[in-house]
Amino acid sequence: MAEVVSKKMEFPGVLTGQDVRTRRDVKDMSFLYFSVLIAVMAVLIIFAFMWSRLMVVNAGYEISRANSSRASLMEQNKRLRLDYLRLKSPERIEGIATGELGLMNAKSEQIVTIR
Repeated sequence: MAEVVSKKMEFPGVLTGQDVRTRRDVKDMSFLYFSVLIAVMAVLIIFAFMWSRLMVVNAGYEISRANSSRASLMEQNKRLRLDYLRLKSPERIEGIATGELGLMNAKSEQIVTIR
């Protein structure tokens, strides 16, 4: 059988067999404070990294939306230019003048030249 050897510490003024509780020194707690500080700093660095990645992803989505909006606006601009050219064509204007407004082409005797 194995023997259990216990080493009792001797403290002056303390009875033998009495449990002795020693006070922790503040210097001993510095490791705990340092560990907590390092953990908090690590969490803050991770949050900063995650925030920056999130901002990059959001910027990418905004660029994508802006590009699709630009493409649709360019298509609409092309359609509007074609409508503009169709509406200002001389054949269309002449058709409206003769058909809807009842205007006719001027005869040669109706033309007056001014010098």
